[in-house]
Amino acid sequence: MIMFYETIVAPITAMSRSGVGIIRISGPAVLKIINVFFKISMKARFAHYVSFLDFNGDVIDKGIAVFFPSPQSFTGEDVLEFQGHGNPILMDLLIQNIVLIKNVRIAKPGEFSERAFLNQKIDLIQAEAISDLINSQSKLSIEASLRSLSGNFSKKINSIIKKLKEIYSRIEGYINFPDEINNPTILKDIEKYLIQIITLIKNLIDTARKSDFLNKGIKAVIAGPPNVGKSSLFNYLVNQTASIVTDIPGTTRDVIRQTILVNGIRFELLDTAGLRESENIVEIIGIKLAKKNIHSCDHIFLILDITQDQIFNNQLVKKYINNLKDNQSITIIFNKIDLINQTPSVKMIYKKHFCILLSIQKKLGLDFLKNHINKISVKCNNIEGIFLARRRHLLALKKSLKYLISGYKKWNLNSCLEFLSDNLRLAIEELSIITGKLSSEDLLNKIFSDFCIGK
Repeated sequence: MIMFYETIVAPITAMSRSGVGIIRISGPAVLKIINVFFKISMKARFAHYVSFLDFNGDVIDKGIAVFFPSPQSFTGEDVLEFQGHGNPILMDLLIQNIVLIKNVRIAKPGEFSERAFLNQKIDLIQAEAISDLINSQSKLSIEASLRSLSGNFSKKINSIIKKLKEIYSRIEGYINFPDEINNPTILKDIEKYLIQIITLIKNLIDTARKSDFLNKGIKAVIAGPPNVGKSSLFNYLVNQTASIVTDIPGTTRDVIRQTILVNGIRFELLDTAGLRESENIVEIIGIKLAKKNIHSCDHIFLILDITQDQIFNNQLVKKYINNLKDNQSITIIFNKIDLINQTPSVKMIYKKHFCILLSIQKKLGLDFLKNHINKISVKCNNIEGIFLARRRHLLALKKSLKYLISGYKKWNLNSCLEFLSDNLRLAIEELSIITGKLSSEDLLNKIFSDFCIGK
C-alpha cells in the first residue's frame, strides 16, 4: 500500500446547481478534517447527518457524510465523502476551507483513480473503464465498459499471461537443464499450448476491434469524384440538408460531419470534397482534407456515377480497394441508375466487397443501402461478452501476437528454443503493459490526465 504525503479533495458531481453536490477527500489528513469540520466520531461506512463547519465554527452546510477507512475504500486510503447541497458557490466555499488544512490540495484530473490503481485496488484496464463509462455515448458502450470495470478483460489478459509464463518456465528449464529434463513429449506440449495461446490472442484481437467501434463509433467517409451524389447521399443518411447540393463541380470544399445512431453504434459520417485535379486553392485544401480522412477512416462509401465511363469507374474502384488498410472496409455505390433504366440491386465484387446500384434522386434502391448499413452495425453490436478495449490495448495485443508467431516460426525453422524463449518474454511484457503491471510514468500521466476531476 502506497501512503501519499498529500491529501486530495475535489467535487465528484458537476459544479452546477442541483439537488445534491458531493465532495470527495482522500489521504492521511481525512481524520483531522473530520475533527476540524464535523467535530464528531464517525463510524465506518455509516451515513452521518452532520453540519459542515468552517474554521470559526460557523455552519456552512448540512448534509450526509460517509467515512471509508483504509484499506477498504476506493483509493485504498482513508476517504471521506460529503453530500451537501448542489450549489457551486457553496461547494467551492467548502473546498476553500478544506484546503486550509496542512498538506491538503485540490486533486488533479483522474488522481483518485490513479491512487486506486497505484494501491492495487484496480488495474489499469479497470481504471480506464471508469473514464470510458463516464464518456460512453450509447447503451452498448456502457454495457461493455461495465464488463471491463468488473474485470472481464483483465481476467482474459491475466489468464493468457499465466499460460505464457508456464510455457516460458518449461522452456527455460529445458534450456538450462537439458540432461535432467529429457522428456521427449515436452517440446510437443510446448508447441500445442503455444498454438492454443496464439489462437486465444487472435480471438481477443477480433473482440477488441469490435469493442473499439463501441467506444469511438465508426468513422465512415463518403468519397468519390465531383458531382456523383456524395452530398445528396450524405443528406439522405443524416435525414437533413446538412450539405449544399448543386450541379457545379467542387461545391463541397470542407469536410461536413454528422453523427447517426444505428442499432446502438455511432456512425460519424463525413461528406468530403470530390477528388479531381483543381487549380482553385480552396478546393485543393478540401481535397487534401478528403484524402486525409479517407486514409484514417474505418469505412469508405465510394460513390460513382453509373453513366460515366465504365473503364474510369472500374479503375477507380480497383484503386480504392488496393489502397485499403487492414482495418478498413468499403462499400461501392453506383448512383443515377434512373438515367439508364437500371434496376436497383446489390452484388458482390472482387469476392468480398458490396456494390449497390441505386438512384438517390429518384429514391430507388435506398432500402438496399439502409439494410447494408444495418448489417454493418449488427456485426459490431453483438456485444455478448464484449469488454471495452482501447487502441493501446489493441496495439499491445498485436505486438504480443507478432512476437509469438515470429518465435514459433524461427523455432520450427532453426530449432532455436532460446529465440522462442526471448519472444515469449517480450510477449508477456506487452500483455503486462495492458493491465499496468509494467507501466511507464508517461503512460500513466497520459491515461489519467484524460479523466475528469473527482475521478
